[in-house]
Amino acid sequence: MIQSVIIGTGSCIPEAVISNDHFLRAEFFDKNGEKLYQKNKAIIEKFSTITGIRQRRYARPDQQASDLGFVAAQEAILNAGIDKESLDYVIVAHNFGDVAFETNRTKQVPTLASKIKSLLQIQNPDCVAYDLPFGCPGWIEGLIQASYFIRSGDAKRCLLVGAETLSRVIDRHDRDSMIFSDGAGAAILEAHGSPDRGIIAHKTRTYAGDLINALGMDNSCSPYPDDKSDLFLKMDGRKVYEFALTYVPAYQGPAHTGRNRNPTNQQSPHSPGE
Repeated sequence: MIQSVIIGTGSCIPEAVISNDHFLRAEFFDKNGEKLYQKNKAIIEKFSTITGIRQRRYARPDQQASDLGFVAAQEAILNAGIDKESLDYVIVAHNFGDVAFETNRTKQVPTLASKIKSLLQIQNPDCVAYDLPFGCPGWIEGLIQASYFIRSGDAKRCLLVGAETLSRVIDRHDRDSMIFSDGAGAAILEAHGSPDRGIIAHKTRTYAGDLINALGMDNSCSPYPDDKSDLFLKMDGRKVYEFALTYVPAYQGPAHTGRNRNPTNQQSPHSPGE
C-alpha cells in the first residue's frame, strides 16, 4: 500500500507586524454606510476577546503572494532534503493570485504555481504546476489531491503551497478586515510503503445554502469610497463565528481513507459559502 507522507515543511511569515492598535485610527462603517457608534478601542477589544488575535503580519510592498509562496516552498524543499527536479506536481492554493501593493486588482495569470516553479528554477517539464482557488480550506483540499496523485502511483513527490496577501483586498472601513493577514506555508509529500506512516484519512464538506454569502466580494462600507467600482473581500464575521462553533464540533461523520470515498458525501466543514 502506497501512503502519502509529509517529509518537509516551510513557511513565510512577513516581517511587518500590524498590532490591533493600528486600527485605532480607522473609520469603521456598517454595511449600510452608517458610522459605527462604538469607539474603536471598544470594537478592537471585543474583536481581540472573541478571536484571540492581537497582531497580524502584512507583506512588504515589494512582495506578492507568489513571492511569499516561493520562500515557503524553498524552505520546504531544503527541509525535506530533496532534489527540486524530482517533484511531479506543484500545487498552490489561494484565492486572489498576485495583488500588487496599493491596489486590490488581482492577477490570476500566470498561475501562482507556474510563477513559483519559475522562481524555484525547476527545469523539469514533467513537473506539473497548477492553482487551486478553493477558499479557506484550499490547502487541505490540495493536500487531498496530492495524496490521491501519490496513492494512485501517478506521482512520487508533490509540493503543496498555500499563499495569500489578503491585506490588499480588504476594506479598511470594515471592522471584519482586522481578521485577515498575509503569509504562506508549504509542504513536500512523498510516497512511502509503510502502513504506519502518512495521511490516514480525510473528511471535507461544503455548506452552500444559507451560508453562501458568508464570504464574498462587495463594495466598501464607506459612504464615500475612492472608487465605487472597487470590490473588497467581505465576511459576515458573526455568521462565520457561529458556524465554526456549531457545525464543526458537531460533525462526527466517517472520514475517507482514499479507497472507499462515498460520491454522495463530498462536502467541506472548513468553509461556509465556499
